[in-house]
Amino acid sequence: MISGLILFGFVFTHLVNHSLGLISLEAMEDFRAIRISVTRSWAGTAILLLAAVVHAVLGVEKIISRRLSAISARGLLQIATGILIPVLLARHLIGMRISHELFGVNDNYDFALWAMWPAEAWRQAGLITLVWGHGTIGLYMWIRFKNWFTFLKAPLLVVATLVPVLAFAGFAVAGRQFHATRTFDSPLNGEQYTTIIRIMDIALYLSLALIVAVLLIKAGQWITAGFKPKVSVTYNNTVTKTAPAGLTLLEISREAGIPHASVCGGRARCSTCRVRIVSGGENLPPADAQELKVLSRAGIDTSDIRLACQIRPSEQLSIIPLVPAGRATGRRSSRDKYAQGVEQVVTLMFIDIRGFTKFSEGRLPYDVVYILNQYMGRMSEIITAHSGYVDKFMGDGIMAIFGMEDENTHGATDALHAAIDISKALDELNHSHEATLSEPLRIGIGIHSGEAILGRIGTSRVHTAGERITALGDTVNTASRLEALTKELAQEIVVSLKVLETANVDPSGLVAESYEIRGREDKIAGISLASAAQLSGIISQAR
Repeated sequence: MISGLILFGFVFTHLVNHSLGLISLEAMEDFRAIRISVTRSWAGTAILLLAAVVHAVLGVEKIISRRLSAISARGLLQIATGILIPVLLARHLIGMRISHELFGVNDNYDFALWAMWPAEAWRQAGLITLVWGHGTIGLYMWIRFKNWFTFLKAPLLVVATLVPVLAFAGFAVAGRQFHATRTFDSPLNGEQYTTIIRIMDIALYLSLALIVAVLLIKAGQWITAGFKPKVSVTYNNTVTKTAPAGLTLLEISREAGIPHASVCGGRARCSTCRVRIVSGGENLPPADAQELKVLSRAGIDTSDIRLACQIRPSEQLSIIPLVPAGRATGRRSSRDKYAQGVEQVVTLMFIDIRGFTKFSEGRLPYDVVYILNQYMGRMSEIITAHSGYVDKFMGDGIMAIFGMEDENTHGATDALHAAIDISKALDELNHSHEATLSEPLRIGIGIHSGEAILGRIGTSRVHTAGERITALGDTVNTASRLEALTKELAQEIVVSLKVLETANVDPSGLVAESYEIRGREDKIAGISLASAAQLSGIISQAR
């Protein structure tokens, strides 16, 4: 990764330099002078050369050591571009830097544009595409796990698209301008030119030989795999698969066609491939530092949970994958905290229409659905406007979550303001449908703050039920019970004191009561109001 970042920095500045051709040849040359003062210093040259060698060696080692079946399509594309880069890069490097080092050629933009435009234009375009594509894929595979990536994804995509386009455009514009306005004599004599061409040919043959050698090694691995000792792996105590010894558990799953979650592609950068070892764990080597780091960040400290991409079974093994493959293979889940579940303090609101069964009796289904859609639609708009999230509709009821993205102080305050607007909107709805309603609609609202588990519950592989975020836990049950209390108390809203305290509303001047909540041993302190609109006065007094 470090060597790749160094090389990516060099490529980025190189392409930015090309793009300045859209301004002028002088701008290109001025920026180049600054750039090569770093890259062609003895330290810069040593760092770039070391990074290139390290990156190439590690890349070849990765290709040889890993099973292609365990590499994602994106990873295979990165490997393919990496293999093809030397074929085009060698010619460019020799024509510029080696000419400078061997024969003292001033390989500035005059020389580059004289030599490469338009004869080398398509090779340049291909080289820019390969190098930039390889680098951006690698960078994406790394930063997609960062929390900030979600917010910067769009601008980064714009940059990733514009840089190579502007670079080639600048190169093309500068090439045309150069040939239209300047003359240039070759700095190489015939013998020097022949030497450079010969070196280019040798480099091309070596690059092709390396590619062929890697392919032959992979072919040999595939052939000899059938003669290696076998290990058996049992999944979920039901399905048993055999595979050659020496593969990682993740590779065994892929070879056997067993769906196995792995967001990072088996690089030990996430914990989605984790499994619980049922039996055979004593034959596995202990987790190394990288595996322990990932497991620790996931809050796992038990020895029977391991990363499938890091263990290579040598004996019979029985495991249970802990993350459903369908939930961890999508683009979203790699950076979606709700895919695996989080525990945080939020404010829950439950709303229910009073006497809706009686209201529905004797009415046409169309009329019932129409009124219900009018009501649900308006309430949902208000919840969303106050930064709430509509968890679900339950018949004529609504469950909403506040404070998912902001501090819960804001969530509790948003929930109280939403309740005020909901009460006002209900009055407006009753007034506008007065002719069709035999009696006004009445609702009950329950609000409570506390810790809850938030996550996407359900299987998204066969339907979209698992796409919605829901809340679980005692806070949810308590909010639901408070809403149910509104019917017993003949009030519109019951709010726990926890909500008021979280919203920084001083409850000392309020008449609070203690409510018994079914399923809880301790009582919940709160207030009940005939109308949620009365909260407006309480909040304004607190301020």
